[in-house]
Amino acid sequence: MLKHQLILDENDQPIFAVVPYAEYADVFGAAQAKPAGDVDHQIPLSIRLPNAGASAAIDLPRFVEYWVRCGIQSLPINKRAKPLHEFEGRELFSLEALIRNCFISESYRNTMQAVTEVTNRLVDTGLFREVRFNQARLMPGQIFQREQAILEAQILPYSRSVKCLEIVYDKAKEYCKKHPVAPDQKIPSSWFNRGHA
Repeated sequence: MLKHQLILDENDQPIFAVVPYAEYADVFGAAQAKPAGDVDHQIPLSIRLPNAGASAAIDLPRFVEYWVRCGIQSLPINKRAKPLHEFEGRELFSLEALIRNCFISESYRNTMQAVTEVTNRLVDTGLFREVRFNQARLMPGQIFQREQAILEAQILPYSRSVKCLEIVYDKAKEYCKKHPVAPDQKIPSSWFNRGHA
């Protein structure tokens, strides 16, 4: 049985009391901590977008489902402050453009969204990692109209490697199984053509 312990100062006056955690929790209403080996990493259902209004967020199940369904391995982050209608060529098929087109209201479409806070939170889910490539990549062996998508999105390589978000495919696939997306809620594969006709 654990006992109380007092920590004294140099004059033998008590300055701290050490008590069993259960007793502390009863007195102060603290939640019981989980043992270290019992930590359950909960992946959120949304990632808040700080530059798009109070309730703006990436709907993570929709976001991940799109990557898995379309066989996307990585997208350039393409953090840009310029208006969305000025995005050209390779900029249209990027994380920045995807967020602006699919997860925020029209009034915030010209505001940079793929800020470090957002990309860090996406990486923290364990479903993505940050890498450097010179263009968007598609997963090998996926059934998707890659050629048409590449043609429409004008996926051109950058002249140098850039920061990209890359999917951790096996974890993402499991996440999709746990969080299915209704057919009418799925991101259309041609989202990058919105407003650029």
